[in-house]
Parts: sequence; C-alpha cells; structure tokens
Amino acid sequence: MKIKTPSYVNLAIDQLESHGFEAYIVGGCVRDSLLGEIPHDWDIATSAMPYEMLKVFSNFKTVETGLKHGTIMVLVDDKSLEITTFRRDGTYSDSRRPDSVTFSKELKEDLSRRDFTINAMAYNEKSSIIDIFDGIADLESKIIRAVGDADKRFGEDALRIMRCLRFSSVLGFEVESKTMLAANNKRKLLRNISHERISDELKKLVCGENAENVLRENSEIIFEIMPELKIMSTCTQESRYHIYNVWEHSLRAMSAIPAKPNLRLAALLHDCGKSACKTFDKNGSAHFYGHAKKSMDIAEIILKRLRFSNREIDCILSLIKYHSEILPISEKRIKKIISKLGENAFFDLLMLIRADISAQSSDLFEERSIQIDECLKTAKMIIASSACLSLKDLAINGNDLIELGFAKDKKLGETLNIILNLVLENRAENDRAVLLKIAKAML
Repeated sequence: MKIKTPSYVNLAIDQLESHGFEAYIVGGCVRDSLLGEIPHDWDIATSAMPYEMLKVFSNFKTVETGLKHGTIMVLVDDKSLEITTFRRDGTYSDSRRPDSVTFSKELKEDLSRRDFTINAMAYNEKSSIIDIFDGIADLESKIIRAVGDADKRFGEDALRIMRCLRFSSVLGFEVESKTMLAANNKRKLLRNISHERISDELKKLVCGENAENVLRENSEIIFEIMPELKIMSTCTQESRYHIYNVWEHSLRAMSAIPAKPNLRLAALLHDCGKSACKTFDKNGSAHFYGHAKKSMDIAEIILKRLRFSNREIDCILSLIKYHSEILPISEKRIKKIISKLGENAFFDLLMLIRADISAQSSDLFEERSIQIDECLKTAKMIIASSACLSLKDLAINGNDLIELGFAKDKKLGETLNIILNLVLENRAENDRAVLLKIAKAML
C-alpha cells in the first residue's frame, strides 16, 4: 500500500534515514491519506533524539517549538514540518497532559500512546504501512476504537472524548461499544480540560455530516460541557407549529443549515431559553414569549465560558436575536435588520429561519418557505437599489450636524441614528437638504 507524500516530507525522512535514524509520517496524515483525503498537516516521528535532530537538520532553519517534549519545527523547501522523537508518556494526574515524557527508540511505544487505532499508524516508502492496532481494518469498517484500554486512554486526556465524537461526526464512523462506554464513564473529566480546547473540537464536531446523530446519541457528554442545554431535552412544545421537543427540534435545525461553525451553533442554541419562557393558554397550547432574548442570554453565558471570540459571539447572538421574526417580513423591517446585521448576516439569518421551520411541523413548511423566498428576493432588490441602510449611506454626517450647532458628544451619534431610522422607515428621503432640515428642527 503506497501513500503519495510531498517531496519536502520525503526529503526530511531521507535526511533522517541517511543519518541512521528511523522516520515515518504518523497519525492523522496517514489516516486521511488512506481515506483519499489531502492531509492538512504532515507530522513525522523519528528515533532521533532532539539534540540529534538538530544536528541532522543543522543546514536547515529549525525552531525549537517543544524541545523538552521532543519536537522541533523544520523548514524544508519553504514548508514547515513538525518532527518528534518517539516517546512514551508517563502518568496523567490531571487528565490533560502527561506528568513526564520519556524518549524512546521504538516506534511501537510511540504508537501505543495514541488515542484511536485509525490515528495510530505510521508510513514511509521503505516500510509501507505499519499498523500494529488494526487501524486499516477499523477504517474499512468505519469504526472509532481506542488504542488498548479505552478507560485509560480517556483518563489520560479527557479531550479525547470530544475528539472521539468529532471523528464520528466528521467521518460518519460508529464508535466501538467499549470505547463509547468508556467515553461516557469518563465524561466528567472534561471539566479538567481548557475551554479553548473544548470549543475547538466543538466547532469541528457540529460541522460534521453526522453531527445531528452524534449529538443526539451522546447528549449526556454534550450536556457535560453545556449543562444549560440539558433542560431542552425534556421541554415539550405543545403547539401546532411543533412536533418535537426543544432539543430534538434544535438538532434537526442544526443539521438543516450549512456546515459553518457560527451557523450550526446558532441553530443549536437558538431555542435554549424556551423552557424558561414556557406558558400555556386556556386551550392548552404552549407559548414561548420572549424566548429569543432569553436564548441570547443563555447562549452568551455558554459561548463566553467556552472562550469563543467576541466576533463569533456577536455573530451567533445576532442570529439568535432575530430568528423568531414573524413571516412574512415587511420591506421596512428587512431594511432595519440589514442595517443592524449587515447584508451577509441577513442572508445567514434567512438560512437560520428556514432551518428552524424545517424542523417544525411539515404542514406549515411549504407556505413559510415561500415567504422566506420572498424575503430573500426583497432583500436582494433593496441591496441592488443601493438603498440607505447604514450611517455611512446617509446624505449627511456628524460634521454636518456640528456645523448646524450640535455639540461633539454622544447625542451626535444618537441624532444620526434617529435620522437613519426615519429613512429606513421611509418617513424621510435620503436627501441632504431634507435631512439637514430635519436635523435643524431636532436641534
């Protein structure tokens, strides 16, 4: 079995072998190559000790990125490669990282410490595939299986629980029963993992083709990192619009929106505040007044805790804020929302609304989908007409107001926003003379 490796990778392996050391590509790049995918990174493991690697690559530019853990970065043909000494890990007292690392001359020891069989293979052109743990068989059977003792693997690094779900979601693989049982048993150890590492895995997980099923089947693990969502699984929706509980509805909505992290997470979290807003009318129908605002509040807590960037949080919260707009949306309202969100975010919002209704009662989907199409058409027409949608589009600016006699304070911006709102509501023409007259009257 042959893997086509880039020339710069082959050059690095040849350089190590010419000095008497073993060297192989390892881990994800082997897995992806066998799946017919182009690897994002090529990692090399070698029998050379760190100081020996520095000698081997003395004529290359090197960066000692993790020398104490046996890793150096080498620049080969203007491409960066991480090369790591074979190693065996010591005990993991914090379920995050080994307390100590011991370098080894044996490839088997290095592969034995890895997480899953499909990630525990090595390759070079001389030896072909080295597959001690039957990773190829698991790839062919589409199975995620821990290397050796699953309890031990997850106990060593609890982030492997999230990686397990992520691989299952992205690759569409089943998790082997003992591996899945161990992941569930060890899920509380995720509390020891940094929020940044968890959010990185979560973003990849929700974008997998199999994300809906993985989250449904492993909800207790998801609730471990986002406990605020657990109540969604028991919150029923006694309404003519809904046939699923809030959790099931949210999973289906998430699956129906394009696989971009912010969109998928907005769909997953868009109704997370419903249980707190649930009321019944005299006919026994459930209502969730104000749930968009409550969902925003809860989502903000979750996203900040998981260390999402401010930009990501703003994007997700904006979509949640407007997701429950009543259809059809008027032209005036569309202008206002575009003004608040921007053009691209408005189109994302329509995708969220469509995904939302697709996960509701099928009786209403066709009619409401047509209404969304009309909103999309109207929005494109508004944008094409170069309508005034933001302060920068206004025919006057802050300097004009100052010349009229306005003070240079926060009221300057407030006044401009009031005038913009008049234009958005078609109550004033975006004409310089007209707007100056309105401003003068306000002064």
